Amino acid sequence: MALYRQLIKFKNDVSEDGTLDPNYNDFFTDIPASIVPKGGGEIYRGVQLQAQTTNVIECRYIDGLLPNMIIEDQNKVTYSINRMLDSNGRQREWMIEAIEVVV
Repeated sequence: MALYRQLIKFKNDVSEDGTLDPNYNDFFTDIPASIVPKGGGEIYRGVQLQAQTTNVIECRYIDGLLPNMIIEDQNKVTYSINRMLDSNGRQREWMIEAIEVVV
């Protein structure tokens, strides 16, 4: 089990279907977590260079979390969830693979 030194928020999209811009509301707040950068790289998207950093976010298991939510840490950094794993299969801890969203 990791040391949870940061507080994160899970946010879900509450905008109507067909809306271009998502509208996120807080779903769970002040969740203790550990955020560990695992890798990164740069990708060319046309003529623009886009940087990506993959992170693993560990927190206690919370029922109701979905992969279409986003995560925001205490420094207002936003992460898009790629994959969610129940680390030991006993619903005690989430291991969430997420990409830092750079605007």
